[in-house]
Amino acid sequence: MPYSEPVPFGLGQFVSAADLSPAVGDLIEIDRTLYAHWAVYVGDGRVVHVVGPNDEDIPTEWALIKKCPLIELAGCSGVRVNNKYVRAKERGMKPLDKEQIVQRAVEKLNQKVEYNFLTRNAEFYATQWRYGQGWSDQAAVALSVMKPLGADLEMGHNTLLTGLQAVFGSPILSYLRLPPRSPRTPQKRPNSLTAA
Repeated sequence: MPYSEPVPFGLGQFVSAADLSPAVGDLIEIDRTLYAHWAVYVGDGRVVHVVGPNDEDIPTEWALIKKCPLIELAGCSGVRVNNKYVRAKERGMKPLDKEQIVQRAVEKLNQKVEYNFLTRNAEFYATQWRYGQGWSDQAAVALSVMKPLGADLEMGHNTLLTGLQAVFGSPILSYLRLPPRSPRTPQKRPNSLTAA
């Protein structure tokens, strides 16, 4: 039986992870500027989320389900609780009870899962754990903006990844560009740039 909780009016502002007071089972939205990374709060300051093999927020074909401290995951990014009440209500869904949410989030820790920026991203998995059915609103927006590519999801996925790599990679020379990493992980530069 789903638990009932008060439905807040509107969303709160993004704050530092240290200033957030989430409840177990809350969806945590992490503002990465060009996209949002998503996680589920499981208690004791920890969240469960999907991440690439090198801790990148946007992996290519698969991701791992990981548990980590929210402060570590957020890094310098703002966070907020966003339980997607309106979008869930539009779909006729209610949240599972807190114990079910946590169980669903942790049952496959450290296991590989399918990943696609447009269809099975961090938002998809977080909503799936909370509501029993996953979806991604930011992917829907991206697809509507990229309507010509919407018919070919793999092409859209690759186009978005290429664009994000261009934005997050080094602005110096294209051969020095690095894959997009989350703001919590420092990027290593070639020695020739740091030796000077």
